[in-house]
Amino acid sequence: MAKLIYSKYLISIPMLFDLLTIYGRTNAGILGKIFDTVMKIEPKYLIDLEKAIKFTGKTLASVQEQMDVATTREDVQLLNDLCLHTLDCAVSIGILLDVYPEARDICVAINMEQTITSVYDNFIPCLYRGIFMYNEKSSYLNLINRARVEMLSTFRSIVNSFIEKILNENQHTKKTSSNLEHVEALLSIFTLTLSENTFVTDYQRHYPIENDIEVLRQACPKMDTFKADFILQAFLCADENNFAKVNKPPQQTNHVNGFDSVDEEGACALPIESEADKCVDIDAQIQLVQDILPDLGDGFVRKLLERYDNAESAISAVLEGNLPPDLDECDKAEIYIPPDRQDQLYLETGVRRINVFDGDDYDVRTSEAPRGIIKTGKGFPGQPKTVAALLDDKSHVKELKSRYEQYSIVEENCGYDDEYDDSYDALTESESKKTARKPQSMRDVLVDEIEEEDEDEDDEQDVQSAERPARKNPLDFCENPEDIRARYEQRRQQKFGGTKKNADVVGKAKGQGQTNAVLASRQKKEVHKSSRANHNRKQGASWKKTRGMIPS
Repeated sequence: MAKLIYSKYLISIPMLFDLLTIYGRTNAGILGKIFDTVMKIEPKYLIDLEKAIKFTGKTLASVQEQMDVATTREDVQLLNDLCLHTLDCAVSIGILLDVYPEARDICVAINMEQTITSVYDNFIPCLYRGIFMYNEKSSYLNLINRARVEMLSTFRSIVNSFIEKILNENQHTKKTSSNLEHVEALLSIFTLTLSENTFVTDYQRHYPIENDIEVLRQACPKMDTFKADFILQAFLCADENNFAKVNKPPQQTNHVNGFDSVDEEGACALPIESEADKCVDIDAQIQLVQDILPDLGDGFVRKLLERYDNAESAISAVLEGNLPPDLDECDKAEIYIPPDRQDQLYLETGVRRINVFDGDDYDVRTSEAPRGIIKTGKGFPGQPKTVAALLDDKSHVKELKSRYEQYSIVEENCGYDDEYDDSYDALTESESKKTARKPQSMRDVLVDEIEEEDEDEDDEQDVQSAERPARKNPLDFCENPEDIRARYEQRRQQKFGGTKKNADVVGKAKGQGQTNAVLASRQKKEVHKSSRANHNRKQGASWKKTRGMIPS
């Protein structure tokens, strides 16, 4: 029956690989039973499986040659095909090792771990840069990240196969010779990977190697500690973020004399995690997830880590598309906004932040609509802010207009409306009374005397008026300019003493002799001629020209 199934190709290795790709890890139990049954009924399938794994390794190693050919924009499709091919190979090998653990020995025999590290460090970055250069938002970039996760998982499965063998042999037998061989083989694998810096960095972030080294030290005390310390330091130094862990003190373990209690599984126990160690650094896990999936925002990654136990589970859920409906509907690029410390303090203590400006109606920082007018900047509220606005403001014209309107109409009210002028009535009445008391003869004499006196007074006034200059009549509109000039000339003559003496020296004709006054005047003129004559006219003209002035 087994020969019939094998010879007629009812079940073949390619068919089994298709089952792995289709059903994946969700049906690992059923697929594991199928592989175990097929390998037991016909051992030839093991040979075919070994050939298939070797072929897969060769195809992974040959993709680098195809990458060198794709150098133009027309070869973008070739890059996409290489991405799909790499993902197919990585997923197939990774699921195979999870479903059928016996295949890990075949991978060790054909040095699959070296192929994985070489492709991861040399081919994956070039492929990512090639696709990113042509399309920054290409969906194939996420497929490359998923292939990286599968390769790291495959390498971890191979490492676990060595650790399981070491622990099993240490638990069942007391011989350390075979155990030491497995330890040396595992250390050799780690040593060969040190040249691949990219792989070492990502592997250290996902699967810290210090735990593996500690297990090896407990299981095999005779191991080469110098080599183990060198590997540990190299892995820690590859990741700059973990450089501080090099001098980390050893953690306390629960084993006694190299052996643990009966309750523990394996030959030796892992370090006991304290309560502080169980508090995972969420920021470090967010950075780890964003290194694999850089398109995710830190807010969305934080929600993922709150839902899943570790970063590996969150990355697998995103790559496989198995997110819960509520997380699938969230924005993948959501950023994280940290909570306000004051709000957290209020929730813890019930005391809000108290400010000296609380309740201030005029505080423009805490109140959106402060009370009153808050002056900011130059000027005052309602005043023009620029010179142009000030000149264009004609509001004062309106104010003057109303003022002039008040004086446009003048109301004349006169309480006394008598046209008769009675200013001299009282004087006339008094004189008439005195005259009436005297007899007729006396009144005639008085009248004659009064007339004579009036004539004499008029003559005296005429003489005085002729002697004195005429005074200004208060009824004139303005004073006569001739009178003004006459008064000014009179004052000037009184001040300077008449006409000015002539300064010209005019003597007698030549040969007739000169008076002493003429000689003195000529000598004075000779001495003081420098203050009167116009000397140095040429020099003054030149001085004006040098200063841009027009000489006269």
